[in-house]
Amino acid sequence: MYETTEQVIWEAQEPNPGINQEIAEEEFHSEKIYCANCIHCKLIPAKLHGDERYVLRIRCAAGKWKKKLGQEKMYKYCTITRRYLDSCDAYEEMGDTREFIRELRKTLPNKDEYYGLVQDSPEA
Repeated sequence: MYETTEQVIWEAQEPNPGINQEIAEEEFHSEKIYCANCIHCKLIPAKLHGDERYVLRIRCAAGKWKKKLGQEKMYKYCTITRRYLDSCDAYEEMGDTREFIRELRKTLPNKDEYYGLVQDSPEA
């Protein structure tokens, strides 16, 4: 069995060779803070209502993404490279932003992907 949900998710991901090259070469805003390159940006599975499948969502573990009524805001995994801010007091960079975002854009799916839940196999 996997130790964390993130292991299940990352092992299910494969590079998407069919991604539009134009998306991979989107404009980069060097003066902005890209949330995807922050240590607080977390990948989580979100179960679909009435379904055994789930999709991937991104949340801010520092609680910086809020809806107007105060609930936590989550974003689609496939759109995280477009999420950037002018400033954030909780931002903790994980490495070279430009290179990380470029590689992420190349490998991200261009729409939601659905995953089935992993079941433990019975032990003999």
